[in-house]
Amino acid sequence: MWTHGNADATIASILDAYEKVLADMPRTDHRRRVEHCQAAGEDQLDRIEELGVAVFFFAPHLWYWGDRHRDIFFGLERATRIDPLASALRRGIRFGLHKDSPMTPISPLLSIGTAVSRRTSGGKVLGAEQAIPVDRALRSMTLDSAYLAFEEELKGTLTEGKLGDVVVLEAHPNEVAPHEIKDIPVAATVVGGKVAYSLG
Repeated sequence: MWTHGNADATIASILDAYEKVLADMPRTDHRRRVEHCQAAGEDQLDRIEELGVAVFFFAPHLWYWGDRHRDIFFGLERATRIDPLASALRRGIRFGLHKDSPMTPISPLLSIGTAVSRRTSGGKVLGAEQAIPVDRALRSMTLDSAYLAFEEELKGTLTEGKLGDVVVLEAHPNEVAPHEIKDIPVAATVVGGKVAYSLG
């Protein structure tokens, strides 16, 4: 069960519902999710951890609307908590990163870059304490996203027997500045073991 929730009151309602369902029908590996989970508070992350709920963060929320949330809707203090990735990571909460297509263009590198840099489209860093390391952002976009859909045996890692779809980048995300990750050129893509695109 995947439920869309951005604001803290909505997230609270989702967690109340999940808690009731799990009490009525206990299940350990349920992988119920909160989609976006944009404004979750620390207390709500505690509940997410306790219930074994997963989260699918829309990290580029910060890129596209972070400046507006800071200046118009949330204020600075609440805006710095948009997509609290580091807080979730500290608790061991399993989370993925996604794009809200068709609301925004599909760009995995923007998701990864925003999770690492916390930079808005206006060039401001918002909530640097919620940034996560590159390796963790890459895992969230690949293996952990597959896990959240019960597809970790099918994809998410380069393992024999799994789907072999691969993207080759011109630079390693660890070797460029965090705000430059989104602009790394794609050198090639391999789909089903065949080169589907090549820059050269």
